Amino acid sequence: MKKFVVAAVATVAAVIVIVAGVVAYVAVNNGGSHTAGRAAHSAPAATPSASHKAAKPRPTVTVTRPAPQHTTVVPPPAPTSDEDANFLALIASDGIKAPDDWAINAGHVTCGEDYSTAYAYLTDGGIYPYHVQTFLDDWTATHTGC
Repeated sequence: MKKFVVAAVATVAAVIVIVAGVVAYVAVNNGGSHTAGRAAHSAPAATPSASHKAAKPRPTVTVTRPAPQHTTVVPPPAPTSDEDANFLALIASDGIKAPDDWAINAGHVTCGEDYSTAYAYLTDGGIYPYHVQTFLDDWTATHTGC
């Protein structure tokens, strides 16, 4: 009888295992989506290599140029005073070469200015740096005011 009980228990256990397998199979394959099952069994997704990284978006830069300013520069008239004529003769004798109208205008602009401002203006206009003080001195010597 002992053999009969063991055989009965073994048969019941086998039936339980078979029924559990059928229940599990039906639960997994109930006609729904199988994406999870397929994804679990598929190869891992390929990761992009360093050379195939997505390009960073580049900002758009818009350059707006200002409208041209139409300013008319009217040079001062040619020397009409003895002061201007003496100034032009003096700078010429000191070796400073500049157009007459520019030199007179530069004298008026730099008159009363500090040295660094006058230096920047005159050297930007083409006066050699070693002539700046001479130019200023010649203007002061020939003109009684700005």
